[in-house]
Amino acid sequence: MAEVRECPNRKRNKETCPCPYTDCSRHGICCECMRYHLSKGQKPACMR
Repeated sequence: MAEVRECPNRKRNKETCPCPYTDCSRHGICCECMRYHLSKGQKPACMR
């Protein structure tokens, strides 16, 4: 698994993130979350 980068906006992103998996290492790091789910052919929670 690729290393998840830290995000300067993570705290603010987490406040409005609709993803129910709050223990995910990508939670609040939108670009990493989008990259991960789209590479698997999935829609991230924010796109549903």
